[in-house]
Amino acid sequence: MPHLVHLLGPADRDALHEHFAQLSNHDLRLRFGHVPDPARLRRYVDDLDFGRDTVFGVRSDERLAGVTHVALFDGAAELGLSVLPGHRGQGVAAAMFDRSVLHARNRGVVELFMHCLSENQAMRKLARRAGMRILVEGTETDAWVELPPGNPFTVGQELAAQQLALVDETLRVQLALARSLATLED
Repeated sequence: MPHLVHLLGPADRDALHEHFAQLSNHDLRLRFGHVPDPARLRRYVDDLDFGRDTVFGVRSDERLAGVTHVALFDGAAELGLSVLPGHRGQGVAAAMFDRSVLHARNRGVVELFMHCLSENQAMRKLARRAGMRILVEGTETDAWVELPPGNPFTVGQELAAQQLALVDETLRVQLALARSLATLED
């Protein structure tokens, strides 16, 4: 079954904090280029501007298995993503990347960038799979790809993806409510 990629917002800040708290120092270094101290990581999440940027997540049970931040600026976007260790190699990153590309295209983004440490083989593999141009300079790697403009079909794809994620979220909330009611009855 394909991973449903959810659009996240301010109400998801606690889940975002929890996601980053579950990453090891090594994973945080690969995601951010350094290991941010807990206060700086908290500020990163608290300062996310959901009105400008876009944050996507893939949910597993009650937590975020993967998170993607799409920072938008002047016809370009930079993408950063992380996936919890137990969910790697299952297509979570690819699903979030594809959803981010679709979102960016539909907003007039003409170039998508990723920056990572050269040792981050997972990100480099994702960039190669997406046909991105890759420049390795010592310990750092940059990747970029030109995006074709959005069109009615890509807008429809994005709307369908959003609707599926909304249905999934609704079902998750109803299931959680049913479980809590069942435990009250016991």
